Amino acid sequence: MSRKNVALIVETSGVYGREILKGIARYRNTHEPWSVFLDERELNTPPPEWLLNWDGDGVICRSTTPELAVGLRTKGLATVDLNDRHGDLGLPRVSSDMAAIGRIAARHLFDRDFLRIAYCGFEGEPWCEARLAGVSEVVTPVSVFRTPWRGLREHAWEEERNRICEWLQELPRPLGVVACNDVRGHHVLDACKTVGLSVPEEVAVIGVDNASTFCALCDPPLSSVVPDAEGIGYQAAALLDRSMRGVAVDGRTISVGPKGIVTRESTDSVAISDPVVARARRFIRENSRSGIEVSDVLAWSGVSRSTLERRFRAALGCSPHDEITRSRIARVKVLLRDTTRSVRQIAEDAGFDHPEYLMVQFKRETGQTPTEWRQLPETALRSRLE
Repeated sequence: MSRKNVALIVETSGVYGREILKGIARYRNTHEPWSVFLDERELNTPPPEWLLNWDGDGVICRSTTPELAVGLRTKGLATVDLNDRHGDLGLPRVSSDMAAIGRIAARHLFDRDFLRIAYCGFEGEPWCEARLAGVSEVVTPVSVFRTPWRGLREHAWEEERNRICEWLQELPRPLGVVACNDVRGHHVLDACKTVGLSVPEEVAVIGVDNASTFCALCDPPLSSVVPDAEGIGYQAAALLDRSMRGVAVDGRTISVGPKGIVTRESTDSVAISDPVVARARRFIRENSRSGIEVSDVLAWSGVSRSTLERRFRAALGCSPHDEITRSRIARVKVLLRDTTRSVRQIAEDAGFDHPEYLMVQFKRETGQTPTEWRQLPETALRSRLE
């Protein structure tokens, strides 16, 4: 039996497209193999000029436009559409459940007591508006910021950041911000850093896509909704396979819900309405590795020890000393998960004077030694997911 010839018009430049391709590969590896055309491409790169003249068997396409959809239907080529910019084009389609993505992001912030939530997106993008609609099902956003998606190709990034800075400074705090994707989340966090807003104490930010590069480059690292792009790819491949075998498939959209959320430092907190505590917690987070003590926090915050202790316990339920230890333990977990450094090296990097003290504090916090925690299956799973 000859192999089916399939064109995969799916971007390889972003994590979402690559996960789709992973799902397609998973389907193909357990069924009759296809001969596949695939090239390195960005999302908005036009399909190859030969596509509508091609004597192939099937297409899975992320770059589908209304004009291309007409051509594919006219040609009668088995097609599964994965576009997010034009909606239903009369072809069998698989897509992320955009509203569900918005809902899970908003609930993540709401569960952390961020009752005021804003949305930062792009103009004229249906996928972005659908995610906003999901947010609005949970809570009405206090404000929505939009600029053209491709606008940064036309003006300097500093102009965009200044507009986001002005927007954030006008909003009440503590505030949760749902960014339409990780790129936008990076923009928001950079603006927060520019104007001195404490993240996540004053402003918590969550993105979408779990693109590790953007999330890691953010300061602090960005929490993100994880779409099930691999599941989309698998379902698209199964749908195309049926169509190429002559099984009738309808033109409805199959919506695939998100897998969950990877929580990083940008939302790893409850809302803090006390500005002194919010700023002191940020100082601790940014300097805990330098061996700071409570006296350093007092000198920086400009209040008495009794006042700082009282306000910390009212806002966080712990003392400043406890928060310093917690921040160091959080750093230890990152290093245990993402590096192969020894416990002694990790203790020094995280700000502990002695590895023995780290081990005592870590076991008190987690119930395991650092080595035991590093070997937990869920630790390895979390590392792969991130």
